[in-house]
Amino acid sequence: MDPYRLEFEQFSKLKPWRFTTVPDVDALNRLVAEEATTSLKEAAQQGKNLLIICPVGPLDYSYWVSLMNQEQIDGSRLITICMDEYLGASDEWIAEDHPLSFRRFMQENFFNNLRGRARVPKENIHFPCPHSPETSTALIEGHGGADLCYGGMGLTGHFAFNDPPEPDKPISDIEVRNSRTRVVTICRESQAQMCMGGTGGNWDIIPRRAVTLGLHEILLSKKIHLTFMRSWHAGVLRRALFGPVTGSCPGSFVQAHPNVEVTLTDLAARIPLVHVA
Repeated sequence: MDPYRLEFEQFSKLKPWRFTTVPDVDALNRLVAEEATTSLKEAAQQGKNLLIICPVGPLDYSYWVSLMNQEQIDGSRLITICMDEYLGASDEWIAEDHPLSFRRFMQENFFNNLRGRARVPKENIHFPCPHSPETSTALIEGHGGADLCYGGMGLTGHFAFNDPPEPDKPISDIEVRNSRTRVVTICRESQAQMCMGGTGGNWDIIPRRAVTLGLHEILLSKKIHLTFMRSWHAGVLRRALFGPVTGSCPGSFVQAHPNVEVTLTDLAARIPLVHVA
């Protein structure tokens, strides 16, 4: 089977997951925000905390802010851990005033905009630390896995900053699958994707290093909700979700997860370019 030739209508016949198409990014963000805030409301009503692994880039958190503020959902019950953060000199977090800082992004687009009861306490906001990565592992394992993990995938099939092994540094599929929170060097393909999608072509501003949650922590999640919205996601999602499960496409390891939901725009649902023999 050539995964690139799969029609959207075939997806649910091949995987026991929920697949949803939406017309555009606005509809995608509304759907995700409604799920996240409903889950938080239910957790608060039960006197429980909700742990969410949050990506930077695929989602617009202003939709979450609007619903949480409107309904005054108890933000003290929300615990977030960001998937990753860029590093600078000496493998320290880049400064928050750096335009690519994920910490700044989450503060400006999410946490700083919550009001009243919806505010999330500072101690509930986590980012993986390059000098004590085991802290993130302990947080997630101690909770029994994140309740929700949101994310997309990059051109290489990377999930968070879990890129495929470099050709001159091969590691086994099981090592990729069992990777834990750690400091990584971002592969050049992923740098190029970020350069085109996030910096207007400014290659020099992109850090070479990052700290990222590993696939071990991500796959512990009770539910993984994947989102795909761009034209090039059409090929990425088919390769990762229906192609071989392999370390050369790290995102493919979600295929073994028992609870995955996939939301994609009509644009991402289209069949990518294929060779017609």
